[in-house]
Amino acid sequence: MWIVCCGMKRSGSTLQYQLTSHLVESAGRGVRVGWSEKFTDTLAAHGQERGWKVYKNHNYAPEIAAEFNAGRAKGIYIYRDLRDVFVSFMHKQDASFERLWQRDILREIVANDEKWMTLPDMLVSRYEVMMQDVPDEVTRIASHLGLHVTPEYAQSVADEYSVERQTERIGSFKDAQVLDHKIAFDKHSLLHDNHISEAKGQVSQWRTVLTPAQTALIEERYGAWLVAHNYALQGDDSRGQST
Repeated sequence: MWIVCCGMKRSGSTLQYQLTSHLVESAGRGVRVGWSEKFTDTLAAHGQERGWKVYKNHNYAPEIAAEFNAGRAKGIYIYRDLRDVFVSFMHKQDASFERLWQRDILREIVANDEKWMTLPDMLVSRYEVMMQDVPDEVTRIASHLGLHVTPEYAQSVADEYSVERQTERIGSFKDAQVLDHKIAFDKHSLLHDNHISEAKGQVSQWRTVLTPAQTALIEERYGAWLVAHNYALQGDDSRGQST
């Protein structure tokens, strides 16, 4: 059985992968197999192995969909306010709004979101809700996988992946790989050395980082998605977000 952590980029998908892997491995049900750009490579390497295989990939592929449709996969997905996704990319890549806007980085993210949502057996989480209650996210993931956890155990798992503990992990990579002569990457945790910005995953960063004009550009192009996912648009009198 494949456990595919396929959440939206810059939306807590690595945390979901870590929580899921921890639960699966602690229960003795399987192992993490990491991330790969092409699922076919991971399928060739691990497809015949027994037990659950926790795999991460942001990009929908027909080969992954085939595993879901054949009943050989369960999904763990998370989405986030696209304006905060954009800001998170700005922080992670140390890039200007203009440069990322020219690349239209949100187009592929939204396309993948629509495709992942067509697959069966998909647990869907909302970033803003998860970050308010990570122990509950642990419980939800466990339930989706058919595992039972106590509230105390869920809290202990959540504590293991707090921002403070993640920061410690990043600072102590032992088998880091250099991806582009700048970024160190840990294969086990899937953390990059620039994974956590100074904002530390704060919700609604866009309100203070983006200008009204920049926000308007995102909302003009992706406002339908934001509204469909209950995110208030700039200037909405409620100034809130439905959860």
